[in-house]
Amino acid sequence: MQSHIKLLLLVTGGLGCALSFLAGRATAPESSHDELLRLLARQGEQLEALEARLGPASQQMRCAVAAPAGAPGLDAAWLQAELARILHEELGSQRAEAKGAQTPVPEPSTESLMGLQEGHRLLDEASRSQRWREEDAQAMRRAMRELNGAQREELKRRFAVFVNAGGVDVQVSGPPF
Repeated sequence: MQSHIKLLLLVTGGLGCALSFLAGRATAPESSHDELLRLLARQGEQLEALEARLGPASQQMRCAVAAPAGAPGLDAAWLQAELARILHEELGSQRAEAKGAQTPVPEPSTESLMGLQEGHRLLDEASRSQRWREEDAQAMRRAMRELNGAQREELKRRFAVFVNAGGVDVQVSGPPF
């Protein structure tokens, strides 16, 4: 008896699902894409009309200047003073930069040149022996005490090129200089 009930429930459930599916399909609107295509075409036309209207206007440059708070309209004197202040600030900073660029770089001292030569000599030896030892690092530290910033950067860059190219094995614990 229980098998008959199970069979009845199974058939009823299957028929219910099938009827629900068929009822949904029967009441669904037609799946025509014509209306969607018409809407897209109309939007395309509207975009083209808008682009044609904005074409000449987008090439023009418009600038809106806000008047100071409390002013009924554009105050020409205030605007002139504000522009003069901004120009003075900008040109003043550029003049300072130009003066800094024109300042001649002082000649390196004899000690500095000797330190640079010693640094290059140490790097040449390390390149030949293909290793950078603790003694080399200490000698480079002594030589770098006399160097200016550009000379230090030159030696550091050359050392980095040697190490990155695999030409020098760094055998120092800690910083290489």
